[in-house]
Amino acid sequence: MNRVSDKNPLVSIILPVYNGGKYLEKCLESIMAQTYQNWELIIINDGSVDDSEKIILNYAAAFEAKLRYERLNKNRGIADCLNLGIAISRGTFIARIDADDLMLAHRIEKQVDFLNANSHVGV
Repeated sequence: MNRVSDKNPLVSIILPVYNGGKYLEKCLESIMAQTYQNWELIIINDGSVDDSEKIILNYAAAFEAKLRYERLNKNRGIADCLNLGIAISRGTFIARIDADDLMLAHRIEKQVDFLNANSHVGV
């Protein structure tokens, strides 16, 4: 499933998932609750064998056209997932989150504001 209606999101949020079903719903809810909305979510399922894929697909409609989903057939590790996510990202900025993490509602907004105001900062 690859769909994003906004072809120029400013932020690409990369979420690698390996058997993260226990935490994934809360993680996805925290992303949906962001005050800043010009983003795409790239989920790389790293060969999960739990209910991660079912949860991701259930949330696909809620993310409308913001979600891009890639499923790897076997576990390749977080580095491969992140590299794939970066390679297919469309955003100017990359944000990272793990399946067992939560984003505070203003996280992306504050980071974008900071980076826009401080062009000398690269990371």
